[in-house]
Amino acid sequence: MPTVITILIIAASVLLILVVLVQNSKGGGLDSSFGSANQLGGAAQSTETIEKATWTLAGTVVVLSLASTMLGTGTSSNSIETNIKAQEPTPMNVNLPGPLTPKPE
Repeated sequence: MPTVITILIIAASVLLILVVLVQNSKGGGLDSSFGSANQLGGAAQSTETIEKATWTLAGTVVVLSLASTMLGTGTSSNSIETNIKAQEPTPMNVNLPGPLTPKPE
């Protein structure tokens, strides 16, 4: 299931990038690139449709990201704590030198 959600997030993100690239920051957008858009639905209609698509895809990415987090395959903090407690500490044999004393000059 997490793989399917990840694929959907990637697909929605790519579509969002494409929709944002079609937009024009000054309001021309799709209408300035394609002359026939004015004949089909008008400038206001195509700009409104692109804006709705942008918000829909952005919302989709957010919802899918939250779903991926909730249904994620990662380990929970409880299982991590259990694994840490289950590990026995290993004794260390380290030969430490005696106390350090300054050498006389």
